[in-house]
Amino acid sequence: MSTNEGRNILVVGGACGMGAATVTALYKQGANLVVLDLNEEAMEELIEDEGLEGGPGTLHFVPGDVNDASVRQAAIDYATQEFGKLDALLYIAGVLDLMCPAHKTDDELYDYVMDVNVNSCFRMCRDCLPLLWDHEGLPASIVIVGSVGGEIGSSAGAAYITSKHAVLGLARNLAHSYRFRNVRTNVVNPGACVTDILGNAMEKWPDREIMDEEGNELYNVRGAVALGLDADGNNLTGFPEDIANAILYLISDEAHYVNGAVLDVDGGWTAF
Repeated sequence: MSTNEGRNILVVGGACGMGAATVTALYKQGANLVVLDLNEEAMEELIEDEGLEGGPGTLHFVPGDVNDASVRQAAIDYATQEFGKLDALLYIAGVLDLMCPAHKTDDELYDYVMDVNVNSCFRMCRDCLPLLWDHEGLPASIVIVGSVGGEIGSSAGAAYITSKHAVLGLARNLAHSYRFRNVRTNVVNPGACVTDILGNAMEKWPDREIMDEEGNELYNVRGAVALGLDADGNNLTGFPEDIANAILYLISDEAHYVNGAVLDVDGGWTAF
């Protein structure tokens, strides 16, 4: 597979989990990265633990909330000033809705989930398009990390499912609208994966149940399907590197004819 050496890539949500795995892989391939993330401590730990300094790639970290327009603009401004153009935009940021059914989802929870998973994703894509379109050579890429929740309604709460269906529509519209401007847009849909998304939810909502009991019964116990069971009888899950590998494929030269695709990395969940 082609490498990302010298490519200019903006990553939204790169400090933890699948974002961290993606950033690490890209840096080690020699990419020039701008990483926007709220979790400054996790980013510092990632840089130290993975040795993301003085190596083949470059990394500029923009701390802050993706819902803050000034933070988004700071990341875009840096990419504009340093690179002039982008080769890829990766929107990996995402939040859970605590598995809340609709009747338990208040406006604060719903709005926050939609803001992170949909509204800021749209705005980031929209505002980065001038850095991506009319790309020289093979197309530039947008990759959005969605979820199997964008295809089935039984895997999470109402807000999360709504948000992940929405970004599939966004990605398909972008794929159609900008194909003649030499930009591809694709989606990676993770299934059950080991990430930090639950920990992030606990930090955001310390006074809420981290997993709504009724929602857990509806969406996890009755709805979830994993690849199989491990030796201890626990559901097998994917790992952040599995999602990173899918993202790296979609931005690679080998995927230059892949546009508007949805790549499920879910252990077969959506097939059952």
